[in-house]
Amino acid sequence: MGTAHLNDAGAMVAERQTASPWLITQTSKSAEAVRMRLFCFHYAGATASIFRSWQAAMLEQVQVVAVQLPGREYRMEEPLLSDMRQIAPAVAETLLPLLDKPFVFFGHSMGALVGFDVIRILRTRGLRQPEMLIASGRNAPQFKWRDTGIEALPDEEFIAAVRDYNGMPEELLAEESLRDLWLPRLRADLTVSAVYEYVEQRPLECPILVLFGTEDRLVTEAGLEGWRSQTAGEVRYFRYPGNHFFLHSAERLVLAKINAELKEQLARHRVRDDPRIA
Repeated sequence: MGTAHLNDAGAMVAERQTASPWLITQTSKSAEAVRMRLFCFHYAGATASIFRSWQAAMLEQVQVVAVQLPGREYRMEEPLLSDMRQIAPAVAETLLPLLDKPFVFFGHSMGALVGFDVIRILRTRGLRQPEMLIASGRNAPQFKWRDTGIEALPDEEFIAAVRDYNGMPEELLAEESLRDLWLPRLRADLTVSAVYEYVEQRPLECPILVLFGTEDRLVTEAGLEGWRSQTAGEVRYFRYPGNHFFLHSAERLVLAKINAELKEQLARHRVRDDPRIA
């Protein structure tokens, strides 16, 4: 969930939209230069712009691909989606041409839930799995979202409720035209979490890296621990100073950690691809 970095008009000028409106890259790296992709899923109320600075901070061989949901930025004319059963299959389908290289999923809050469900769809279809899921600022999917019901509150009560998340820029609250822009989007995205129905399936195979903020009231110890049951692989935890939006306040530390993880993954693939490397 979130409302920080809610840019729309012209926000992605530096980025390059791919053949699909769902995906944005920030470079024109050749297929040969890319050795791994990092697919990034934004949180509720946000846009793909939150990842606009990531490519510059990323390892040279990694291509950042940001997933853009409908109803925001250059997709403003498209209807908002409020159900994961609409979102995850569409995302999975649009990723297919880019699964030719090893890849990692990163999702913050609602984005972690989207990434999780997309992995399950790819697995059902017998397609390539990610090297890792990085689940940031989110309880495991089997845990019901804490604030189910607020998405249906009247505007003023709804705004008061989400202000409690410490991610609501005051200028958005004061300016009516801006409220008209982000309010429907945030409601739709929070509805995704509110109506999400967890379905029991066998655990994933990929390792999971769980990131969380020390002051984040939207996650719980039990909810974070719950990720352990979602994979047969290793689950590790890293905490950062900050609330639910530590992704921004501690961005330098978060990116350093992601780069370290991707570097390890790239090294493993080098050894796997060339048996002469010990």
